Amino acid sequence: MSTSNSAEDIAKTFGMEAVPESVKRLTQMIAGRGASIEEFGKFIAQDKELTARLLKFANPRAVDQFDYNITTVDGALQRTGMSIALLLAMGDPLVRGVLKTFKTMLDINLELMPVSSPFQEAHILGEVSFSGKANGKVQLRLTKASVPVIGERLLGMAPEDLADPAMAADVIGELCNMVAGNFKSNLCDAGLNCVLQPPKITITDDFKLQSVDGGNSERHPFRSPELPLFVDLGVNPWAGE
Repeated sequence: MSTSNSAEDIAKTFGMEAVPESVKRLTQMIAGRGASIEEFGKFIAQDKELTARLLKFANPRAVDQFDYNITTVDGALQRTGMSIALLLAMGDPLVRGVLKTFKTMLDINLELMPVSSPFQEAHILGEVSFSGKANGKVQLRLTKASVPVIGERLLGMAPEDLADPAMAADVIGELCNMVAGNFKSNLCDAGLNCVLQPPKITITDDFKLQSVDGGNSERHPFRSPELPLFVDLGVNPWAGE
């Protein structure tokens, strides 16, 4: 996928969401590397949802907001660092893109869950890494039982066609390309130009959220009657080219 494609082009092709202007502005501030914590704080404070997510991230042991030790945006940024703000901000269009992709392409209504139980057996891990001004990875975690559902609805394939592990990997890889392609286009439009690596599909029983060198990671659990899904995002916005 060319870096010249805009978020709007990707959105039109895959029925996905383009990055909101507020998120784009925040990303541009981080890409420019000239903004202070105070400037970041003032901008983030204008967004109630992002402020709430940042404060929750800065108080990981709190049961609810009444238990918060850190109660201001500036205090949260001092504790977590400015790159957390990008991770949380970019998680928004990623989540909305996932929801719309599954609805438009697969006719599956996913619901974003506040918490979710981990997979108890080996599962499919689809990973797309990106590098450039921002480094990181987007990971999709699905059960093996999800493959026939995705294959039939995305590519019209019969379950017996997906008995071949290579064919199943191709189906999950196509889904990963859609999700990661939209996210990468969001980054490029905001000034963090990067390129995608081909999807890497593995079977694993390791359910730990993987770290990104010099960056941060966040997990987004989804559920639907047809399948469960976890989408992990890791970003280092200070990687350089």
